Amino acid sequence: MFSYPINKYKFYTAGNKVIAVSTYEGRYVRGVAKCDPRDGFDVEKGKALAAARCNAKIAAKRTKRANKELTKALDACAKAQDRVNRMNDYFNDARIAERDARMDVDGILRTM
Repeated sequence: MFSYPINKYKFYTAGNKVIAVSTYEGRYVRGVAKCDPRDGFDVEKGKALAAARCNAKIAAKRTKRANKELTKALDACAKAQDRVNRMNDYFNDARIAERDARMDVDGILRTM
């Protein structure tokens, strides 16, 4: 599991709420943990939960970005493979044309 150490987050508390803040691609991402008033408030558990939620948001953003970049890379790969196939066909056609041209030259030379 990829996550930053708990000390890499900035934490803010307001009443029974803990907010963990981190950055991803230069933007702030936050995770929030709010304690129900009927439960006992524990700052450390709130920090852990808020950090985990913040990390989950960052992981989702990373997945979305990775998917976008993978799609672009696969598209570029498909285009490159298409070019390789076209150049291979071109090479084979040129080789056949060269062979035929040499045979024509040889045929003409034999009749002289």
